[in-house]
Amino acid sequence: MSLPSSATLRWESENWNAAAPVRLRELMSAELAPRYAPDEHRRVRAPQPSADEIVVTWVAYADDVPVATASLRRLPDRHEVKRVFVHAGHRGRGLARAALRAVESTALGLGIERLWLQTGALQPEARTLYAREGWSRVPPYPPYDRNPYSVCFSKVLTPVPDSSADVS
Repeated sequence: MSLPSSATLRWESENWNAAAPVRLRELMSAELAPRYAPDEHRRVRAPQPSADEIVVTWVAYADDVPVATASLRRLPDRHEVKRVFVHAGHRGRGLARAALRAVESTALGLGIERLWLQTGALQPEARTLYAREGWSRVPPYPPYDRNPYSVCFSKVLTPVPDSSADVS
């Protein structure tokens, strides 16, 4: 399933438990499971987000097919980006970057000044994306600090000036 050049791309805000983001997260889990399978016994899994913790889940649709997703999670002491994923047939088109920016824009609109995220040591493409998009590596924070594969990042959000504003 690859994106035809004529496909119309749109982003929609969805419920965490809606069919499209659930399906994309299932694809993500299926893709990542083999990477960690040899050392699964060493992996400590953090509790999955609940729908009540999710502020927004963004889903990109190519025509009517869900192809990318990312979510913003509210925790008592921070806000996290969760489950950034692009379907394999749609990679290389900037959708992961767009998903991050959608979450960051939502966070800025809510007055959130800093975001956090966790990825895995065996996900070099994710680590590269986050570093390229201005995220700084930080020590693993709870509950990810118990997982030897955790790689964590944080980003201080900077409002983008409104270019339509009158500058005198």
